[in-house]
Amino acid sequence: MNSKVKGPLFMSLSALSFATMGSFTKALSVYQFSTFQILFFRGIIAGILIYISCGDKNQISLGGRSPKGKKLLFLRSLFGVIGAALYFFAISKINLANAVLLNNISPFWVIILAWIFLKEKPSKEGLIYLFMIFIGAILVIKPKMDFQVIYSLLGLASSLFAGAAYTYVRHLRTMDNPKNIVFWFSIYSGIFMIIPMFVYGFKMPTYYQLILLGAVGLCSAMGQMFLTMAYKVAPPSEVSIYQYLNIVFAGIYGIFIWDQIPDIYSVIGALIIIGSGFLNFLSIKNKK
Repeated sequence: MNSKVKGPLFMSLSALSFATMGSFTKALSVYQFSTFQILFFRGIIAGILIYISCGDKNQISLGGRSPKGKKLLFLRSLFGVIGAALYFFAISKINLANAVLLNNISPFWVIILAWIFLKEKPSKEGLIYLFMIFIGAILVIKPKMDFQVIYSLLGLASSLFAGAAYTYVRHLRTMDNPKNIVFWFSIYSGIFMIIPMFVYGFKMPTYYQLILLGAVGLCSAMGQMFLTMAYKVAPPSEVSIYQYLNIVFAGIYGIFIWDQIPDIYSVIGALIIIGSGFLNFLSIKNKK
């Protein structure tokens, strides 16, 4: 199997893993588990699985490979955890597909943040796609005075923090390896959630609920590992578009498991956002 097949396959499996994680997260919210407790178990379990999967344990270093690397790794993890907490909370309150859709806007936040902090000016096409994304997000959120809008805005905010985290990853690429970055993000996720988890109220899980918590961690680890494998065998310009399958898989889970039928505005918004991502993907690929 060559890289032209393996890259898209691994990225598609990553998208399926993350969508499945979202569905398990929604199931746990039905049992009144807090976002903090779900994130704690996800982080610790995923961290352990990622460590075990490392054939060369030298790929994992304590906090980073340099003082600057440690700082960037901490900030990447901090923003990533905040984004994940907002994302998981949104999943518990709004349609699964909408939460996943709003979270997947993060690559476009990277364009804005890179423009502001890294002085990387976006292309004219990139600015047009950003405007289209904004229109699509408005259609999904459907602004009005109720809590659903607030929850949707939190889902949108999750993509902003995820975008900030990915911006730090761009710095870390030159001084650390992907598995170390993912491992420490998972471990920090667990550490950051210890106090909030007990303050909010720790819920003792049943055996079945423990399986669900384990499944969240397993799917998270699989999603991260397949993502790493995809970028290892193929350039981002060839495989990044397949990340949007996450939205498709989440939509399928939402319809057939959670009986969540998206309205026409959400469907149009999703098509605009996915279409903008596809056009941006083609623009980047053509430039190369």
